[in-house]
Amino acid sequence: VSEIVQLSAEIVQTYYQNDTKLFLEYVDEDMLWYGPARGQFLSGRQAIHDAWKQESNSLTFSLGSIRLDCAMISPACCEVILSFPVTTHFPSGKNITVSQIIHISWCERKLEGKHEKQPRMRVVHISNLYQQHESDRIYPVHFDQVYQGYVPIVTENRRIFFRGADHTDYYLLSDAIQWVESAAGSRHAILHIGTEAIEVTASVQSIEKDYPDLFVRCHICYLVNLRYVTQVKRFKAVMADGKEVPIPEKTYTAFKQKVKAYWELTKR
Repeated sequence: VSEIVQLSAEIVQTYYQNDTKLFLEYVDEDMLWYGPARGQFLSGRQAIHDAWKQESNSLTFSLGSIRLDCAMISPACCEVILSFPVTTHFPSGKNITVSQIIHISWCERKLEGKHEKQPRMRVVHISNLYQQHESDRIYPVHFDQVYQGYVPIVTENRRIFFRGADHTDYYLLSDAIQWVESAAGSRHAILHIGTEAIEVTASVQSIEKDYPDLFVRCHICYLVNLRYVTQVKRFKAVMADGKEVPIPEKTYTAFKQKVKAYWELTKR
């Protein structure tokens, strides 16, 4: 199951880089595709290939952090749901952001020339649909007539994996995590991303060890991303979301110097 979840994330990421080879490789002969426009329905591998051959666009996309939920239906079938913000960049310079949800139904199939069954996508359903324009085929060239959005600030495309305390998988943009706090008696950690708080099975200690270039410890129970520190006042660090993270008196001066050094570095 974990391999299918990881494969689903990889397919979606490469797809939005306008590289459809991996996606098309795992399309089943009888796959059903629904979306992203209302009424956009394709049935069968050949129809999907034919549709993609007709597609031509000059759009680029930026994906935010991806949440993946998986349900095992049987030993040979599972459902994967991916949710993430995606920004479409138009040639005109306009940018539109929407919250996207993709539901993929996987199964194992016996393929000709293969000894073992292979995973195949049987259903792909893209929700949060928009009204289809008559000239659209696959990519939503005209959906800015419906949606107006914002452009997320993304400075680094590196993604890091976390297993949620609820067994959800997360592929998070490293720069999106603002601060981290200890949870579940220090066995877990809570990641703060904007207004969202995600409890993961990793500990504060393990996160600090695995990602020393991303986080700085300011307290035994807290890590901060210096990018999001907006103010350091007496024994507290003020984060971009307004949270005040405590700083012990004995480490206050050292932490303040780290923040100052980081700010000086970013000015160059």
